[in-house]
Amino acid sequence: MVWIQKKDFVVATFLSAILFVLFCYLSSGYELIVTFALGIVFAYSIFITLYRRKIERIEPLQILPLYFGVLAWQFIHFSEEFSTGFSTRFPLIYGGEPYTAQFFVVLNMISYSCFALAAIFAFVRRKPVLLIPVLFFTAYGALGNAIAHTTWSLYFGEYFPGLYTAQLYWLLGPLLLRRLTGDWKVTLLLIIPYVVLLPIALIAALV
Repeated sequence: MVWIQKKDFVVATFLSAILFVLFCYLSSGYELIVTFALGIVFAYSIFITLYRRKIERIEPLQILPLYFGVLAWQFIHFSEEFSTGFSTRFPLIYGGEPYTAQFFVVLNMISYSCFALAAIFAFVRRKPVLLIPVLFFTAYGALGNAIAHTTWSLYFGEYFPGLYTAQLYWLLGPLLLRRLTGDWKVTLLLIIPYVVLLPIALIAALV
């Protein structure tokens, strides 16, 4: 049976649009526009791909162990970011205001809770529209972090906060996306444009 129905596609489209606008609104400079907003665009493109391929429902045990394993690594990555000043430097390079420690912690903890709950409802409770948060974490939380931290470090020619733990996402991101699409060819066709375009956007928006 096809998992994602037309009504799910319609609702997911509105949800993606709302998140895109929200990220742009919350961005004090360009920092969330070139990261989270572009991440939701990539997540939506993955959703469209799954919808058009008419995939069958993914069983929870096929995806959740890997998904929650990747999400667990995100806490390690957050620890590196928090302890090395990412919350200050990241917004500053895009003309934004430094985040307070309280805001940075609360934002990330709420986000991780949403990613976990969305996965449970999407795969266990069979609510495919909630794939959007799951795909956003895959698109930016995993693969996007690998691309972004590497891009910043190469551009500035020095360590950028969060670089070390982000490197594992070069492996985890594609593996997770492959588990979602069920096909390596489709996975690579999705990843390649993102790997090319995201660094361009990240560098072009630097102030």
